Amino acid sequence: MSAIFARSFAAAALSVFAFFSVAHAASHEMSHEMSMTPAGAAEIYHGHGVIKKVTADSISIAHKPIAALNWPAMTMTFSLPDAGSLPTVKAGDTVDFTFSQQAEGYQLASVTPTK
Repeated sequence: MSAIFARSFAAAALSVFAFFSVAHAASHEMSHEMSMTPAGAAEIYHGHGVIKKVTADSISIAHKPIAALNWPAMTMTFSLPDAGSLPTVKAGDTVDFTFSQQAEGYQLASVTPTK
């Protein structure tokens, strides 16, 4: 009789352990998901550089390295956000800027001329 009891106790203990292991894993997964960036929110990156070219829908900037992306210094073209949301800049202006990655490429979020 005690062998049956021991097996029943072991099976019950194993079931409880399995339940709490699964519950803990699910809890950890949910807390990890909640700490992530909300869906649709793009990470904003910061840079510093010199305006090389301005067109109606983009700005080319020769920027310093961007450590957050492991990018070396380079010249690249960024698309513009909605019209009227950035100050007027021209080739040769030194700027601080922010940008995000969008489905169609990298888009400026802000451009601030520096002196």
